[in-house]
Amino acid sequence: LRKQTEMMFLDLPIWDYRMRATLTQMTTLLNGMCRSVAKNKEFLDWMNAQKFDLAFAYMADACPVGIIHYAKIPTWIWLSSAGLVDFAAYYMGVPMVPSYSPPITMESTDEMNFFERTKSLLGQILLVTIWKRTFADQETAIFREIDPNFPHIVELAQKCPLVMVNSNELYEFPRPTLAKIVNVGGVGIQLKDAKPLNPEFQRIVDKCEGLVVFSFGSVAPSHLMPDSWKTAFLEAFARFPSLNFVLRYEGEDLKGVINTGVPMITVALWGDQPRNAKMAAKLGIAVNLQKNDISTTTVTEALNKVINGKRKGTQYFPDFSYSQNVKRLSLMVKKKPVSPNHLVVAWAEFVAEFKTLDNLVPAGTKLNFIQYHSLDVIGFLLAVTILVLFVFWKILRFLFSELYNLSLKIRKQKQTMVAPSMQEWATSQISITLQRPTVPRHVVYARSGDCSTELIKYKRFSKPNVSLFGFESHSSESPKGR
Repeated sequence: LRKQTEMMFLDLPIWDYRMRATLTQMTTLLNGMCRSVAKNKEFLDWMNAQKFDLAFAYMADACPVGIIHYAKIPTWIWLSSAGLVDFAAYYMGVPMVPSYSPPITMESTDEMNFFERTKSLLGQILLVTIWKRTFADQETAIFREIDPNFPHIVELAQKCPLVMVNSNELYEFPRPTLAKIVNVGGVGIQLKDAKPLNPEFQRIVDKCEGLVVFSFGSVAPSHLMPDSWKTAFLEAFARFPSLNFVLRYEGEDLKGVINTGVPMITVALWGDQPRNAKMAAKLGIAVNLQKNDISTTTVTEALNKVINGKRKGTQYFPDFSYSQNVKRLSLMVKKKPVSPNHLVVAWAEFVAEFKTLDNLVPAGTKLNFIQYHSLDVIGFLLAVTILVLFVFWKILRFLFSELYNLSLKIRKQKQTMVAPSMQEWATSQISITLQRPTVPRHVVYARSGDCSTELIKYKRFSKPNVSLFGFESHSSESPKGR
């Protein structure tokens, strides 16, 4: 566990063997837990005997969905501790738009270049495929060992009546959604319930000009960070003598910080943290530091930006500081017309009363990939367009061919009228010669320039033998004395 925690501070790609080993261990652990619960007949019989009205299933692996169905709980709500996870969105029928809605684990905003959009598309496909193959398929097989007629968990997930996600429309990237997706980000966070500080910390707060809380949360304790990080942070903190820095091991998430109204310096470690860090930076409430760029200089610059820097705000508040931005967002969350606490209670009671909400299930959940993306319609329209263009091209080709042949014919006629051929000239000369009186056993010549060509040789009263393709023609009998 210590090694896995230390890996969070490293910038490892998904194909690194250490990252793949960690994911394999996590998958094996979750599938093993599912098998243990599914084979615990005593526990499942107890759940069935309780006659629960409603169940909440955590959105990680697929096992809770199968347990709810096996225990015959009439209805359930799917919960996400982060935003809407991609595999749940896909099976719920939520439109997947990778061009401006990146996967939950991708470090990007909703404004992406070409390579980021490519990564976003591939990321969504991989997340959906991996969840189905590593969790849904394998855990369905576990339940079918108990009941051979057990339905596939994907089919059960598609019929989920309601989904609650730990997010908020005011600071989440805008994206297409459904009526059955309810945002309950900030539920249970009430500053009025905060307890006063103990005297020791209260004295520190009263004496300092400003207070900075430093924490990586409970999952990644600060004492496990690399030594280079510790040196960089401590040296940077020393450059701000007027501020007091408090190091904590129990951390706050993004929702808690927004409710307190203080700006942040974020260092994303794993999971959905890279996306949350980018989202906070875009909102102008945080400065994001990369794991591979932690140094005294970068930490100092980030602190200066958060404390003294300006950040581009909205159209009506164009020049806000980070502190002003986060206070404005905090006020918006607090004054949201419907509180997350009310949404959780009201929707839970609603689902418990009406059980299934089939009228909230979109028809897109029943379509295959080709139908959902209208690929068959696009292919048909493309084929018709190609056919029309082909016929149009053939018609144009025929018309141009006819016009070309007609132009050649007209050109030949003009050349014939202007300059008769040598053969026509020779034929006309032969015709003139044949009209002369016949001379017995005589040879008639026609001159053409300097050349004398014998045209006709014939006997008396014999029919002349004339050739139109040459200048020389002989009778059947050769003349004497030639």
